[in-house]
Amino acid sequence: MTQQIYKRDGQRPKAPNYPRYGSILNLVIFHAIIWGIAATLSGCDPSTSVVLSYSSPSLQLNMEAGKYSAQLTKLGWDTEGTGRDTINLLESPVELQLSKGNQVLIPNVTSKMIGSQKIQYRFSLQNNKQLVWEISIGDGELDMQILSDDNIAAELDKIELVFPFNPRKALTSIISSNWTNDSRFQLPVIMSAPDIGQMLLTSVEDQDITGYTEGNRSEAWVRVKIELPVPTKESASNLKFTPVVLPIPDGYKDDKRWEAARRGWFNLIQQSCGASGGGKEVVGVWANNVLSDPVSSLLYMLSDATLLVPELAPGVTMPPILRRSIEYFIDHETTDYGLVGYTAAGTPALETDRGDLDPNDKEYRAGDHQMVMDGNPSVIIGAWSYVKASFDTIWLRNRIKDLESVAGYMEDRDIDGDGLIESRQSGNDGSRPPSNPDMAWDAFPSGHKNAYINALAYRAFNNLADLQKQLGEHKQEQRYRQRAEKLKAVFLKTFYNPETGWLAWWISKDGKLHDIYSDIPTSLAIANGIISEERGKEMLQRYWKALEATGFDRFDLGVPICLRPIPRQEMEKSTEFQQFLNGGCCVSNTSYTLDALYTAGMTQQADMILDAMLERQKEGTYPNGGGFQNGFVDRMGFGAEFFDWQGNPVGYEGHLVYSWSFLHSMLRKNPELRF
Repeated sequence: MTQQIYKRDGQRPKAPNYPRYGSILNLVIFHAIIWGIAATLSGCDPSTSVVLSYSSPSLQLNMEAGKYSAQLTKLGWDTEGTGRDTINLLESPVELQLSKGNQVLIPNVTSKMIGSQKIQYRFSLQNNKQLVWEISIGDGELDMQILSDDNIAAELDKIELVFPFNPRKALTSIISSNWTNDSRFQLPVIMSAPDIGQMLLTSVEDQDITGYTEGNRSEAWVRVKIELPVPTKESASNLKFTPVVLPIPDGYKDDKRWEAARRGWFNLIQQSCGASGGGKEVVGVWANNVLSDPVSSLLYMLSDATLLVPELAPGVTMPPILRRSIEYFIDHETTDYGLVGYTAAGTPALETDRGDLDPNDKEYRAGDHQMVMDGNPSVIIGAWSYVKASFDTIWLRNRIKDLESVAGYMEDRDIDGDGLIESRQSGNDGSRPPSNPDMAWDAFPSGHKNAYINALAYRAFNNLADLQKQLGEHKQEQRYRQRAEKLKAVFLKTFYNPETGWLAWWISKDGKLHDIYSDIPTSLAIANGIISEERGKEMLQRYWKALEATGFDRFDLGVPICLRPIPRQEMEKSTEFQQFLNGGCCVSNTSYTLDALYTAGMTQQADMILDAMLERQKEGTYPNGGGFQNGFVDRMGFGAEFFDWQGNPVGYEGHLVYSWSFLHSMLRKNPELRF
């Protein structure tokens, strides 16, 4: 095969101006030297690989293809023109895996270049038959064709196109809204490389092509496999990869901010491959990342993303992604008495971890669900958002009893009848065992009356009332509307802390008010309309003054979750101040602050924070281009989803989808985009 060098713009270079040598040997030597230098500069071994590359405003593509093996040894792309296509997304080469029965075939392969931007591999099968895999770049896309001049069904019966991604660099995975009953995705799908770019994978002939994602959390690997039909003389598989650049959402006019945000918007959407438990049922469910856990308690963030940007690309939309996640938690992680489980597959609430429960209590005996209280309102908020985005009232009618059961658990937890729901956990200092939190902010021994949980419950009761109204169930509508109003009537006076001038987080069973100097309860209450904008602004001004007094100035990280060290007895596990949830910047908490600041009219402060975060998001900090992620880490103290006040990573996951909820706040600055 002839070796060739290609420029990034996808055009074949002009012939070099060779010097006049006295012999053919000198010419050959000169040509070899030129090739070796160019290939070395590109990172390509000229003896084994060829480079295929392309550059346009919407796509930079950089690949290396094997000469003697049918493999893509390097694959990188960038949809924003920032040069990140040089990052190799692969752990090992992309290849076609051919099988007959359960036997993997290893046929002989030949290759050749066709023109300047296409490489063709020929696999020699039995009976002198051949399979062809063509890979080409041009016109702003990557194309692959799998074809044969013969009927080869007798020689092989399975073809898989395998993408072994390297999650340590970036958690590249698929985003799909189309799933089969056996947890396989159907094309089209988006291949999403966080902070690098997204490619829409489609079948040109609209063949019924499926695939699956597999991975291992402890070993840190992810593979995406596309199963292709065996070609015949009459039919071939034609796959097209095109860049995805999100258009600015309807109702939002700030082009500059959207340009900084649009690639990062996809970072919030990671779907489980089942690597962290749950079996096939959990595949495709929204998760912390593709190798990590789905969490019920924060489904409302996925709900917000669905309403703000319902369509990601042709054939890939948000409502089915949200519905799949809601249904998983309803069908697989909800008890018969309505308690929604915390994570996929549940985390056992061992007998030693059940806090103050009576041994005769049914929840004590359930044993397979942590008793979080924010999973229930999150599921209801998710259902409301799904119906609002999809207009799927048939689904609503089929699921309304499930939602009423989830709400019924919340109603039953108003133990003293004051309108607030109470957690099972007492919330007393030092009371909570580590594996039984009452909310997603699971480093605190919170419990009993929790302002954060009740702020979500207020929104959920109103959302369920709206859903009942759509079904014409006016009696039920009134029931949940009244529930919301009863909660609202006592919320402020219950959680207001006169010493700070804002809301405390929880009141424990022993009557103690627990204020950890966080704005989250106040900010969430303002954004959800439980307290007035005027009163909320007064509280936020006090909070802002306290924030300024700390000297904190790293607004590119957001704001700290709390402004002073949390006492040991109010932490599940003691950490140094500014580490993790003890005053660290966990990025996602800033979305509450921004929502509240915009709602209360403190636009100058909100814009300052937002623009600093957007600059970090756009420019990136880590080698993979991430500003708020550094790939899959899974090691406490090293993940870039939490930071100390100097900007050092102090998280654990490395990529935590909630980090990009601040982009929702960017859109919700516009009152028309609030809900």
